[in-house]
Amino acid sequence: MQLIHCPLLRVLVISLVGVIPATSAIASSQKGCDKKLESQSLDQPEPKDWAGLYRLFKKFGVCDDGAIGEGFSEDVAQLFSKQWTHLDTFSRLATADKAFEQFVLRHIDATLSEDELKGMIENSTSHCPTKEKRLCSLVKSKAMDGLDELRKAPK
Repeated sequence: MQLIHCPLLRVLVISLVGVIPATSAIASSQKGCDKKLESQSLDQPEPKDWAGLYRLFKKFGVCDDGAIGEGFSEDVAQLFSKQWTHLDTFSRLATADKAFEQFVLRHIDATLSEDELKGMIENSTSHCPTKEKRLCSLVKSKAMDGLDELRKAPK
């Protein structure tokens, strides 16, 4: 790491790199994601609609970390791409369960491709249903943040 010249800062970064995975493992086990549930979640087919994602969230949301979390991000991206015309369904589910809304928004991130993020921005800007302005604004904001983070990442 050429950017870290200060020895103290270097030690801090190395310490954090070692602590974060351990913390994630502890948090995951505390949330109730055991190996069996983790394995089951990896065997699930991709959700075809928002209700399908909601079912996965309710059953496997406690396993939202690592590869499973990245899979959830990809599911969210696909649904925003292929199910945009059914944004009202997501809106109803999100209104009834704010944790689901936060879960979906959290998965609009830099693990997605630039094209996926740009598609969300385009849909939320140019194809937002009148009743969904708040939700479109949230999606657009998260997609723009993800795109900014993606562009800042070293290549």
